Amino acid sequence: MSMPSLYKVTLIDTANERHVIHFKRFEYPNLMELIIDNTYDDIGDCKGRAMCKTCLVEPINPKEVTGINFINIPEDTDYVLACQIIVDKHINNCSFKILDRD
Repeated sequence: MSMPSLYKVTLIDTANERHVIHFKRFEYPNLMELIIDNTYDDIGDCKGRAMCKTCLVEPINPKEVTGINFINIPEDTDYVLACQIIVDKHINNCSFKILDRD
């Protein structure tokens, strides 16, 4: 039996602390759930329905966004909703800055 592949994503929280998070494919339904489970940032007021915009993240390298699978494709990829990013191999080695709600 083969072991599931581990991937990693780097998150920079609202206090500018860097977190390298390892995850399995589809371990979380979306990036927002991974962030909530692994950082102290208070995001996701609408529970992932893409209505509140409290889970905005900024891709550190915008070129990485082109390969990411989204639940709903955003019009602009400068800032994206973490609840719309599917947690799979396409975000492996990507980095995101969690944007402050203020």
